[in-house]
Amino acid sequence: MTSFELSKFLDEDEVIVLVGLNINQLKQLSSKIIVLAKTENRQELIDLYSTADLFINPTWEDNFPTTNIESLACGTPLVTYRTGGSVEAVSTETEFIVDKGDINGLLKVIRNVKKIGESTFSDACRQRAIDYYSKNERFAEYLLLYESLVQN
Repeated sequence: MTSFELSKFLDEDEVIVLVGLNINQLKQLSSKIIVLAKTENRQELIDLYSTADLFINPTWEDNFPTTNIESLACGTPLVTYRTGGSVEAVSTETEFIVDKGDINGLLKVIRNVKKIGESTFSDACRQRAIDYYSKNERFAEYLLLYESLVQN
């Protein structure tokens, strides 16, 4: 488990917050990891993303994780592994990519964001979410695509 490995290297003022783990995963945790129950509550999710200094998504495989976009929409920068579709939402102004399994790379990003400050990235994160992931604009694009397919 990446979070468990990463927690071994955290400074005193750094913790990992995990949301929605299963019972087997709970057995592997350290004191540097806070576990919260799974939530479907939109405001609770917004609060969790917004309170974080950095969203860490160490996914080993994923098509296009919406958690990355949710993080951006809340103004929180993210770091993810160079795997699957996880990197597709990434821009150099708002997100960071490290190689799969690279705990040292994750630590470098954590320390960099901590040094610079999460607020440095907030506006760019929000703007990226608005520019690329607006529900209404994506819906309109799909309608245009479907209309063009039907007309041909």
